[in-house]
Amino acid sequence: MKRIYLIDGNSLMFRAYFATAYTNNLMKNKNGLYTNAIYGFCSMLNKLSEAEMSNIFVAFDAGSQTFRHQQFDAYKGTRKEIPQELLMQIPYIKQFLDIMNIKHMASLDYEADDFLATVARLAERAGFEEIKIITGDKDLLQLVSPKIDVCLTKKGITELDEHNIENFYEKMGIHPEQIPDYKGLVGDTSDNLPGIKGIGNKTAVKLLNSFKTLENIISNASLVKGKAGELIADGARIGLECKQLATLKDDIELEFPLDETKVQHPNHEGLVKFYKEMGFNSFLEKLDGKEIKDNTIEVSIIDNKDYNYDKFNDVTLSVEVFGDNYYNGEFLGIAILDDKEALFVTNNAINESLIALLSDKKRTKNIFDYKKAYVVLQRLGIKLVGVVFDALLATYIINPITANDDLKKVADEYVANNANYDSIIYGLKSKAAIPELTVYANHAISKCHTINKLKPVLLKHLQENEQMPLFSMELSLSSVLGDMEIDGLKVDREKLEEVGKELYAKQEEIANQIYNLAGEQFNINSVKQLGEILYNKLGLPTGKKGKTGYSTSSDVLEKLVKKYPIAQLVLDYRGVAKLISTYIKGLFEVMNEKNFVHSLYKQALTMTGRLSSTEPNIQNMPIRTEIGQVIREAFISRFDNGLIMSSDYSQIELRVLAHLANDEKMIDMFYHDADFHKQTASLLYDISADEVTSNMRRTAKAINFGIIYGMSAWGLSEAIDINQVDANIYIDKYFNTFKGVKTFLDKTIEDAKTNGYTTTIYNRRRYIPELKSSNNALRKFGERTAMNSPIQGSAADIIKFAMIEVSKLMQGMKSKMIAQVHDELVFDIYPGELEQMEEIVRKSMESVISLKVPLVVGISHGKNWLTS
Repeated sequence: MKRIYLIDGNSLMFRAYFATAYTNNLMKNKNGLYTNAIYGFCSMLNKLSEAEMSNIFVAFDAGSQTFRHQQFDAYKGTRKEIPQELLMQIPYIKQFLDIMNIKHMASLDYEADDFLATVARLAERAGFEEIKIITGDKDLLQLVSPKIDVCLTKKGITELDEHNIENFYEKMGIHPEQIPDYKGLVGDTSDNLPGIKGIGNKTAVKLLNSFKTLENIISNASLVKGKAGELIADGARIGLECKQLATLKDDIELEFPLDETKVQHPNHEGLVKFYKEMGFNSFLEKLDGKEIKDNTIEVSIIDNKDYNYDKFNDVTLSVEVFGDNYYNGEFLGIAILDDKEALFVTNNAINESLIALLSDKKRTKNIFDYKKAYVVLQRLGIKLVGVVFDALLATYIINPITANDDLKKVADEYVANNANYDSIIYGLKSKAAIPELTVYANHAISKCHTINKLKPVLLKHLQENEQMPLFSMELSLSSVLGDMEIDGLKVDREKLEEVGKELYAKQEEIANQIYNLAGEQFNINSVKQLGEILYNKLGLPTGKKGKTGYSTSSDVLEKLVKKYPIAQLVLDYRGVAKLISTYIKGLFEVMNEKNFVHSLYKQALTMTGRLSSTEPNIQNMPIRTEIGQVIREAFISRFDNGLIMSSDYSQIELRVLAHLANDEKMIDMFYHDADFHKQTASLLYDISADEVTSNMRRTAKAINFGIIYGMSAWGLSEAIDINQVDANIYIDKYFNTFKGVKTFLDKTIEDAKTNGYTTTIYNRRRYIPELKSSNNALRKFGERTAMNSPIQGSAADIIKFAMIEVSKLMQGMKSKMIAQVHDELVFDIYPGELEQMEEIVRKSMESVISLKVPLVVGISHGKNWLTS
């Protein structure tokens, strides 16, 4: 059967782009190229290729120089410019079509619609039994005939609104050939065609049913009742012009014969290379015929304790728990998959045989998010061991951008899969609910199948990237973090209440000071009211202006604090308000009846390898301000007469920089155990260390830490309140002093531009697509990120390795590791174990890696976290 598909290329690529652009989810490949439109277009074409067809043709628009633009200056004049993020993808979409051997065309003289109309008419005359046009443009509806169907896209190309000769009049109320007449009457906002002013849809349809064509309507305008007749007479010229512009040209002299639209086999080698370059691993897997159906093994639901699990050895697991917080969530069951059986064991069916399987180190397990499963099962009295593969951690190490708590989102980056999103199964937020048992049982098994598909692909990446040692470390760390989450931190409820009262009183005191300076009371939290007081009433200098008025953001207020006390008071008020909402109300919300909080650590979130935490966010526990430090006073030991011990790496990121840069001066300074910032100031100012003032040391400290974060002269000038010229002089002198640092940072940026990523000491990668951005600000951000990532990432890796070592040496002790805050580890010390714990922690943290400079750990202890 001769069946041709005609594709509106512009329509499909715009649909593909904006489907994810509206959610700011723009996919990128490893080189920083935006790929969401390419991916969507390829997906649509691949789906379309499943249909039976003999021919296929794709048409594109080429610009704004067509004959219509020349006839009517305002044609499509209201359309927004194509986003740069989409524009850069168009050549790759056409490259894909070339590889697929699909004929496509674009011309400056004509629009895509004209080419589609011309090919459709040619196919009609050539005896094609079926001609299908896929588009989102209603202009093409005028082509509908007994052999031509126009399918308007509604959802990708899986949902199409088909217009054919049988249903057209019922859908539209007019006939296909009347579409140009209709547009002449009502216009077309998308093409900026005005039509006849005042004529609406219903009137146009009624007129066309009576008079058939626009010309007849104009000739009989006197017969049209009411004001419509006058409008038609007055707007006749523009109406006819709009009709002409809306009429497709279907007789273009093509540069190719219709035979060239025949379906051909794609260039397989070229397609493999293209998919690899774009990072479309799921397409690659389908291309190579590796797709495994997820329903190859029928799922058996085990709902009693009689089942024997002794036969299982190497299995894949999915632990299902309902709720955003898995520590408090409702355990639903465990999916178990091997090469012969697929089981879902409900929460009522756990027996000794299953516990033996899960707690046997020799019987290996594959999983997604080991830490989550470890915590959930530990709360049931089961210690999950023997996990040899975690798809979440593997993905995170390969490229943190692709890591996600939802397995489906991870899998779609690498393999073809039939898994579903957790949100589809369980719902979101207020609409979340536990579905029927068979639904989540099948979902869990589907995830197991997906994990098995991911395993060889991800392991290959890890091996090629030489990241297996890093993967093993993260896997070991999962149980360490899991134990920390389960043990939690003890809170002194009475002390927290006392701190809360003090903060509320402090907030009220600051508010009254603000009211006194303002001369009236107002809502300090209202940006609008605050702006009126500061800028209109008090006349403070205005800074950045937004849509709602002048900004009252922190960076604006900080520039005003020296001259205007009210600016500092507003900042202080906000600081106290944040402490109250985050650490007073916040802690009470997550504290349980035993006065413990169980913070959950995000092991696969940050781009650098650092841990983050939630409920509460331990990483952001305030330490720099006196008022913030009192929050730490509320964290106490769980043991009678117990102590809280804190161990903190001293200037670890600067030590890592010295090692990576191999800077002799910096290395020498660290080996002499001097005040590093003071010594830096001594070198910068060419004076002895004894002559260094506190301001000189502050400047040196700002530069030392600023260098790590790629601080510019402007950033330094803001940080220490000097002009940019002086800041530039300081930075130049710094790099002249530490020449190895300058060489290292420059090389790091160049390597990142070449490779697309940076690496840590342990070979953790961070991809930085911003380095290839055409936007200068983004590119500069990428350079700063490149400078910082190897340093911060290496420091994060070092403390992770140290945590594992500390945990091993703590076996058999009653003391507990309870928190990690970047460079600091916090312990709850059992009475009588302090001295042994200090020895274990210091030895482990200081000897975990051999750098060119010594690692130094400061250890303190006290009755609470503040005094530790």
